Amino acid sequence: MGRVLRHTGKVTNGEQLLEEFRRQRRAGDPRITPEGRKILTRITMGDLADEFASSLAESSDADPMLSGRPDPEHDLD
Repeated sequence: MGRVLRHTGKVTNGEQLLEEFRRQRRAGDPRITPEGRKILTRITMGDLADEFASSLAESSDADPMLSGRPDPEHDLD
């Protein structure tokens, strides 16, 4: 492991876990297959990007939490 605590020279379980999370994040999500990665690329940057952006905008407008508008159902007054 790359991280060592200064005061004891030993790596704690928490440090080991954090280092593992960092390593996994740098390596990418192993749950995404190559076929899934191609679809995600098409959705975010390819021929499906415009359709995805429109759908996302519609969802954001319909959901008060995403739109930033106050929700009349959850008025705190």
